[in-house]
Amino acid sequence: MSNYFDEKNKRIFDENTEKLVSAIDKIKNTPSRPATIAELSRLTNLHRNAISNRGWPSLKLKEIKKQRLIQIKANPEADLNHDPLKVLEKKLDNAKSELLYWFNKNLDNEKQIKQLEINLERMSLARNDYETMLKNERMKSMELTKQLEQLKNLIS
Repeated sequence: MSNYFDEKNKRIFDENTEKLVSAIDKIKNTPSRPATIAELSRLTNLHRNAISNRGWPSLKLKEIKKQRLIQIKANPEADLNHDPLKVLEKKLDNAKSELLYWFNKNLDNEKQIKQLEINLERMSLARNDYETMLKNERMKSMELTKQLEQLKNLIS
């Protein structure tokens, strides 16, 4: 009996190996598919642990990732140009970042303008107060000068 189960297990193992090889080829030939164990699991209907325990699929996926990195480094623009959706997504992300930058810059400028308006109002009020104080002091000075002249006249 154990012979029957051994043969069945070997047959299932071989079938799963063929599924894995086929799925790895799909991943290798389709750059839009991620080179991950989760993707292998999705393509083969095998559990991620079953794939990880074999070892060699992980090594093949690492090789695929390395090859993709080498291709991207060799020709970084080509990868984006092949997928117009990625080009548009990148432009959209750039536009969002720029919009956020200018929005924050606008908020900062509005805060600064409000603070400058408050400072201007304070300075205007202070100027008026100082002008009034100056007039009062000049009047006092003139009165004191008159009094001094009168005292000088009395003394002389």
